[in-house]
Amino acid sequence: MNYLMHYMLSGDDEDIIIGNYIADHIRGAATINALPNSIKKGILLHRVIDRYSDMHPAVKNSVSLLLPHLYHYAHVSVDIIYDHFLVKHWQKFCKKPLEQRMTEFYSLLEERFETLPIKSQKITRKLIDNDWFRMYETLEGMQKVFNGMSKRASFKSNMEYTVNYLKQYYNEFDKDFLLFTHDMVRFIKLHKRYDD
Repeated sequence: MNYLMHYMLSGDDEDIIIGNYIADHIRGAATINALPNSIKKGILLHRVIDRYSDMHPAVKNSVSLLLPHLYHYAHVSVDIIYDHFLVKHWQKFCKKPLEQRMTEFYSLLEERFETLPIKSQKITRKLIDNDWFRMYETLEGMQKVFNGMSKRASFKSNMEYTVNYLKQYYNEFDKDFLLFTHDMVRFIKLHKRYDD
């Protein structure tokens, strides 16, 4: 769900960006093996990011703050909360301005739209039409994001209250995010060096 973080960690290779983006929407070894190697590298990168994220102590701490309130949805909510903090701290991690990177990403998704899996196409329309990345900038925008997710959840999620918990634990989430993201950026640089 944390599309902005995954995009930021993908670098500039368009196929890797696309592979990382579609990774949650594509299944089956035969389907994946039929893809170009550079797209497969993006899918692998997505999975490496997810595994590293799941094990990181700062992420675990953030999830523990939400677990009593959001249960099953605590982790996905932290993913989105971290995208909020990525917008806030963008210049610490990226040389290009966020506005430029957002425009490049949206343009790439439009250009490759017909090649995306159907589920990715549906997400892409919502992502671009509602300008999700810009919504992550403000607490009001985050409230809209979580309201939408709560409506789409298959059972009672309480995600519509997530912004209340974000406000309550704002400084702790901020600290966890910075610890995690600095570590993640270093880890991904090493991963890419050994993956080439």
